[in-house]
Amino acid sequence: MNFEVINSFSFFLPQLILGSIVCILLSMIGSFLVLRNSSFFGLTLAQVVSSGVAISLYLGIEGEWFAIIFSLIVISPMIASNTKSNLHNDTLLGILFVFFASFSQFLLSMGGNVKNQIMTAYFGDILTNQVIATDYHYVFLLVSILIFSFFFKKFLFLSFDREEFKIRQNHLLFYELLFHAIIIIIISVAVHLLGSFYATAHLLVPGFVALKMVRDMRSLLISCALISFISTLIGFTISLIGFEHSGEVIYFPTSSTIVVVLSLFGLLVHFFKKQ
Repeated sequence: MNFEVINSFSFFLPQLILGSIVCILLSMIGSFLVLRNSSFFGLTLAQVVSSGVAISLYLGIEGEWFAIIFSLIVISPMIASNTKSNLHNDTLLGILFVFFASFSQFLLSMGGNVKNQIMTAYFGDILTNQVIATDYHYVFLLVSILIFSFFFKKFLFLSFDREEFKIRQNHLLFYELLFHAIIIIIISVAVHLLGSFYATAHLLVPGFVALKMVRDMRSLLISCALISFISTLIGFTISLIGFEHSGEVIYFPTSSTIVVVLSLFGLLVHFFKKQ
């Protein structure tokens, strides 16, 4: 069995690298949402992006651009209104979350290939991805990384002291929209390639766990990256091991296994840190 797993690892190494890169990016930028106490906003944002992907699949539109534009149109009014206050409106976020979650069910009811495509968008599977070096997905990721790196200090200042940032800066709305646009782009790529639940888990869980262990920003980002990568590696490995059940060998879905491992790790850390 060990030989088979090693062979599988070498065969699926490009998928593992892709999943690791995306999850590390999600976890690092997601740590800013956790710092802002905006995890529910991140959850809602991921659902909006997922619905945008579902609509694009239903309409037969390829690529991330539709989901990105759709999500920006939905989220921008809320971001604009929140530049005037400190907190997101949780009730409105809840309404948006349940609306788009339910709306996706309408598309699922179409059945057939549409249903299969949308289910893939939600649950995904790393192993089914064809990793192509010239794929446009990497252009989106690279541009997002460069913009995020260039404005890193601005985003950090905005996350730690929003009121002071508002006093000193004249372009609060611009930086808020830019910050959330970067998140939307990365989530959109992650949903297309790896599934909505994978994207949401890596966006929120590593930051939540890391903040219980570290306090400075550099350690937070490094911890988030390590938590995401190790969870991805463990979940990936488990999914390659066949388990006998009722006389047949079954394999757990890779993306979902990674999410389960990451979530269990988060719950364990939360439990033991409270003791």
